[in-house]
Amino acid sequence: MMTLMAVMIAIAANAQYNTNYYNQYGGSIGSSTTRSNYGGGYTTNYYNQYGGSTGSATTRSNYGGGTTTNYYDQYGGSTGSATTRSNYGGGYTTNYYDKYGGSTGSSTTRSNYGGGTTTNYYDKYGGSIGSSTTRENYGGGTTTTYYDAYGNNIGSSNDW
Repeated sequence: MMTLMAVMIAIAANAQYNTNYYNQYGGSIGSSTTRSNYGGGYTTNYYNQYGGSTGSATTRSNYGGGTTTNYYDQYGGSTGSATTRSNYGGGYTTNYYDKYGGSTGSSTTRSNYGGGTTTNYYDKYGGSIGSSTTRENYGGGTTTTYYDAYGNNIGSSNDW
């Protein structure tokens, strides 16, 4: 999945952004489309590899800075949320919550020397659960590669 900040930048410049998701063998496991909302923010709709809806998310800017994303299942029921804020010194941190407001984990994203970004993911106790790297593609769009806590490739996504 494309990092939140990269999606925000893309949506600011385009009416729609598309993402395809793949497992570690290159097989399709789903897709998403992100569209700007009238009045601000944007909505992402998620689909399985057959095109069936698996849920959605809406993101809006917060008064005072940062963003909040609310996640929903395919029936519109809340499944959780996330808040993202910039870090002093660069990058940003996202905190994830279940539908009751309990912490489920976090992630930190920083720019890489030479280009692209790296995101590290943590469980609610601060233990590493994986990471991802995002780089721009020649000709446009980005590719994100996902890794488990041991550095094994577990999938990827392409955005355009």
